[in-house]
Amino acid sequence: MEFFLIDRFILAAVFGFLYGFLIQKADFCFVASVRDYISVRDSRIGKGVLVLIATALVGWGLALTFGWASIGQVWSVPVGGMNLIGGVIFGIGMTIAGSCASGALYRAGMGYIQFWIVIASMLAGNILFALIYDPWGAAVQEPLQATETGFSFYQLNLPYLLLPLVVVGFMLFITIRQFGIKGVIQGVKDSIQDLKGNPLTKSHWDIRLVAFLLGVVATLQFILLSTISITGPETRIAGVALSFVFGEDFVYNNTYLNQMFADFPTIGLGPEETLIIFMIVGAFISALLSKSFKIRYPKARRLPYAIGGGLIMGISSRLAPGCNIANVIPGLGGLSLSSIIVVVGMILGVFIATAYIFKMPLLLFQKLDLD
Repeated sequence: MEFFLIDRFILAAVFGFLYGFLIQKADFCFVASVRDYISVRDSRIGKGVLVLIATALVGWGLALTFGWASIGQVWSVPVGGMNLIGGVIFGIGMTIAGSCASGALYRAGMGYIQFWIVIASMLAGNILFALIYDPWGAAVQEPLQATETGFSFYQLNLPYLLLPLVVVGFMLFITIRQFGIKGVIQGVKDSIQDLKGNPLTKSHWDIRLVAFLLGVVATLQFILLSTISITGPETRIAGVALSFVFGEDFVYNNTYLNQMFADFPTIGLGPEETLIIFMIVGAFISALLSKSFKIRYPKARRLPYAIGGGLIMGISSRLAPGCNIANVIPGLGGLSLSSIIVVVGMILGVFIATAYIFKMPLLLFQKLDLD
């Protein structure tokens, strides 16, 4: 099958490495973008997320306009109430765990044992959902679906670049009103200062620069390989692990896991799973170059948060479906209606956990310093 040609594995490894390297350089974490603003009105990471969304929107619009990719490649899933419910639960889970799906991967590459625990718990949550789905979960999930297929606003009879340019133009208008044209120009200049000297050995790059580069890399992946996803491939990684323990029939006999491997010739790791693994490798190399790699053991009182938050993230990522990465980059970049609903749910979930569970999470995390 074309899906398993060696060049696709190589491309996936390259893209995964770049994602891990870049995300580590900016400590790019989606949960922090909402959590930090709610708790202490820190919008630094939030600005990066907005730059990433804007870049992905323009990138997807250009790719479709010039025929570099087709509308069939745009990531979208059935629309319904489960998008919102899953998003809210995922937002709560990643706030409890202290990291989003991509944040856990880059921090694992930096040597944080806590986030290896979060990842393992997410895999366990994926499997738990699969076991619940077959036979009970589908009976609850399917009635909440309003459409049987996904919907992207790119499917409207409009020029592909029109909506992205309108949205990004509105974002620029708000930015210029707040900071002025000189402020925006100065912001662009400030964002590229970290490229001076030897940027590879620097411990931090401006998050706006990293967000732009992430959007460019994601657009290239959209054109050359596929759209980026984390929790879907992680579910298949968990399925492969199950097949080693209980045999392949255990996976094939589960309705949900069987669907996850529907395009695979056998139960095994494909390009998307390779990408996930190399995200950790990229973060590891980035941390080594900047001398920020260190094995860090979590304090015992943080373990329930890592395990519980990871389990919630794993289960809810299958409900939504998708994690922060899938719904923010290819989802919003692809103008997917389901992803818009999921992202709104995630923001609500982070707000609920921040305001009513942790009260002031930044103070909590400083008190429970992982170092």
